[in-house]
Amino acid sequence: MKQPILNFLLASTLLTGSCQVFAQEKLVALSMTGQPQTYSLHAGAYTVRGYGNAHFGMSVDEVKGLITQDYPHTLGSLKDEIDPVQKTRVLTMVAPELAPGPGPATISYVFGAASKKLIAVNVYWLVTGMATQAQQTQLTQAAQLLAADLVGYRWPIFSVARGHVLAPGVLLVFFGKDAAGGGIEIRLNGVSYTLEARQPGLASVATPETVVSPRGSAQLRFSMVANVDKPDMEVLSH
Repeated sequence: MKQPILNFLLASTLLTGSCQVFAQEKLVALSMTGQPQTYSLHAGAYTVRGYGNAHFGMSVDEVKGLITQDYPHTLGSLKDEIDPVQKTRVLTMVAPELAPGPGPATISYVFGAASKKLIAVNVYWLVTGMATQAQQTQLTQAAQLLAADLVGYRWPIFSVARGHVLAPGVLLVFFGKDAAGGGIEIRLNGVSYTLEARQPGLASVATPETVVSPRGSAQLRFSMVANVDKPDMEVLSH
């Protein structure tokens, strides 16, 4: 749970700036996999506050109390660790079931190195071993449901990225950064996806190409962070 949160913070910062780069390319390749086809439009702007009843700024004791109240069946799996590099404190537990993802989910609550307050939450739905096509589809459908709750809000200009392939088998379904700097991300790993090439400003789309993911595990990751640009963690100097 240590490296993923750092990767998320760094990747989110880069992706926010990359929206302009993609728009300037002559040929844009995006994936519609996991994108909602219908969603509700909201008049207001979205604010990233946390996950569920856990809000950024909570203390460790407050979040532990919340876990006891909201996820009492997970207490046997609860781990309380200090990241030796980032100096963040991480509470991690496993929920046997958690909507909208299929099967068990791992939830990690990250507390700032200086503030000691909640600064990020990561939720993972993981299919270990050889994920079947049906299991990949379940993860993709769950990502679609999560995205449907986000895309209909107003976001600051150049602060949203959707459908970008970050690496082979790694699909960014949605990333958004709110006006206060909070970030939220939906990412699929190890799931097959379609890739569409189009000319900016034109309706024509090339025949979508299906990219089959290598056989192995698959994961849906849903991450929220209080401040993308100024994370409360220590970074090793070189």
